[in-house]
Amino acid sequence: MYRFLTVILIGLFSIIYLSIAGCTAHSKKEHYVVVLSMDGFRSDYPLHAHTPTLDSLARVGVKAAFRPSFPSVTFPNHYSMATGLHPDHHGLVSNFFYAPDLDSIYLLGKPNPDFFGGEPIWNTAEKQGVRTASFYWVGSEYPIQGRQPSVWKPFDKNVPFSDRADSVIAWLQLPEKVRPHLIMWYMEEPDAIGHKVGPDAAETLSTVEELDRILGDFFAKARKLKIFNKIDFIVLSDHGMATIHPENFVNLSDYLPRDSFEYVFDGVPTLLYPKPTYTDSAYAILKRVPHITVWKKNEIPEKYVYGKNPRVGDLFVQPDVGTYVLFRPGARSTLAATHGYDNYAPEMEAIFYAAGPSFKQNVELPVMANVNLYLMIARLLNLQPAPNDGDSAVVSTLFRKEK
Repeated sequence: MYRFLTVILIGLFSIIYLSIAGCTAHSKKEHYVVVLSMDGFRSDYPLHAHTPTLDSLARVGVKAAFRPSFPSVTFPNHYSMATGLHPDHHGLVSNFFYAPDLDSIYLLGKPNPDFFGGEPIWNTAEKQGVRTASFYWVGSEYPIQGRQPSVWKPFDKNVPFSDRADSVIAWLQLPEKVRPHLIMWYMEEPDAIGHKVGPDAAETLSTVEELDRILGDFFAKARKLKIFNKIDFIVLSDHGMATIHPENFVNLSDYLPRDSFEYVFDGVPTLLYPKPTYTDSAYAILKRVPHITVWKKNEIPEKYVYGKNPRVGDLFVQPDVGTYVLFRPGARSTLAATHGYDNYAPEMEAIFYAAGPSFKQNVELPVMANVNLYLMIARLLNLQPAPNDGDSAVVSTLFRKEK
């Protein structure tokens, strides 16, 4: 049955996109963009699992490995994709951090829009008269700059992925005047299972295959839409996943006194906010700890575009790939795998697929930085972009013609 579905999908996509290959570019009032993020979907998962839907997208569209922004964790990266800005520039510098400008701690899901800088793509679109919708994209649940998508959902992990897909189809069936032209939606797998059992486990690959089946059902329904040949589809992820090696576990409480720090956010990465007189001493000690790299915030290498934002801790601990760090006496990691490592590590690379009337066909591009997504969507919808860190030359390589 699954092989039969594979043949149908390949034929379906081929017929659809060959038929629209000669279409002229649609105006922003006629065109649609649908972006799906599947959290923690490592770029090589399709090599080890049966993913006919993604394989079909690659044949009729563009495929690339997607490099996360630094640090390679979920909330900063989803917001980097939304704004086209590196975390150092939009202010969401990790999943957990202290913001001295707000005198406040950022925690996942904490409802304070003041943490979010930059202009997310849904704001750019709404300001220019283009309706948008979001199903759980980071930042969309808060009024940033006083704006939100026309349609948005507060996060609820209990909503099945298939129901989310059906909601997207329903949005695309709304009357034209209220139909969103940009839809961004999110699934929290295979990240959750990857953390639990690791990227190489059978359960993780089984989850990948189930996601691919849901995506196949989604495209089968999307094909029946009258506006299908006006929709560009993008399927991507925020980061990859790396196996944790227990023998390399580091507990910083074995080296440093916790009461010498104002704030500590451990894990991968670890942000430390030492008391003013302790920075140099802590730095000297951490330099001798195995399996980690420590930087003062002004020493973080330029390639990471990180460390100038005052929200970054005075000391930044980057564990080696496979090393987990805690700062809790007697604690051990219970995770099988994680992310947050060097965003240039192959294990951190995520998926990127794009197919539709605007994209080239059967093209595989080199690794692409995820900050390019904002500019990509702006081009697809003919929007005037806000300042961003995207590369116009890179974005142009994806399209059939200059957008």
